[in-house]
Amino acid sequence: MRATDSAEVLAQPAPASQLVGAPLRPRPATCVLEGAVPDPLLSSRGRGWDGLTVELHSFHDLGVVVHAPDHVIAVQLAGNATLQRTREGRTKSRTMNVGDVTISPIGGPIRWRQTGHSLVVLLRLAGEYVRRVAGDECALDPDRFEIQPVFSARDVRIEDLGRRLLAGLEYEGSDSHLYVDTLACELAIRLLTDYTKSSAAATWPRAKLSPHKLRRAIEFIDENLRHHVTLTAIADEVALSPGHFAHAFRQATGVTPHRYVLERRVERAKTLLRESDAPITHIAGQVGCSSHSHFSVLFHRITGLTPRQFRALG
Repeated sequence: MRATDSAEVLAQPAPASQLVGAPLRPRPATCVLEGAVPDPLLSSRGRGWDGLTVELHSFHDLGVVVHAPDHVIAVQLAGNATLQRTREGRTKSRTMNVGDVTISPIGGPIRWRQTGHSLVVLLRLAGEYVRRVAGDECALDPDRFEIQPVFSARDVRIEDLGRRLLAGLEYEGSDSHLYVDTLACELAIRLLTDYTKSSAAATWPRAKLSPHKLRRAIEFIDENLRHHVTLTAIADEVALSPGHFAHAFRQATGVTPHRYVLERRVERAKTLLRESDAPITHIAGQVGCSSHSHFSVLFHRITGLTPRQFRALG
């Protein structure tokens, strides 16, 4: 990628057929003012995720000046490198190890120099998305908080979220959206509760689901299994914000909304496999899977059997 000093480098949209493992290498949405940034090994660009982009990078002997339009959280997954950051005239240097987290909020240009190799997952949260979470989830004035930069800290929760969001690239279709929606909201709340200056303290969601709301949420999921089910849609049905709903649903059921939807898809599929002779491709569509392969992978992940093996058991 060539450096540019005038405009943001735009990512090329990914065709729907190009998923994780394909040779696609989208360019990162970063304005490179000096030097060059290698293309990501993997990227969620083109997946349509709300407010979040996930990129996997391999960096070696880096020397760049960048200006990111998003809040960027970097989690080191492998390697051992010396990293130097110059921000607002101040330079710091650290030896980066596996699990180290760096947070770069939206702001002015940053100079990065690295010697050695590192494998890093970059989590890019859009500023407007974080503002929305601040107001909806944390009772913060969206205009009166400031995310603080962090250079080489340990945060096991953010490290775990980074690894799980990277794994989210393995999911297809609506499954990826529901999975990522929940984790992206949790990541934004983590930033707002632990790394923010504000006139009011941010708080974790504390809402509980009444039996009526829990029942309605489950009914809504069952009614829409064959369609694109999003965290926002389920939360709207019970008049809660997405973060509050995800937190309260897990408290009430012991599983995340994403996991619950996957299990309901498989239970519906089991019934259709037992009670009908419908082609497996048709059943895949009935339970909201985008393809036969997507359905087979999901079914095997939950049951340990392929749909064909399950049907053969009678």
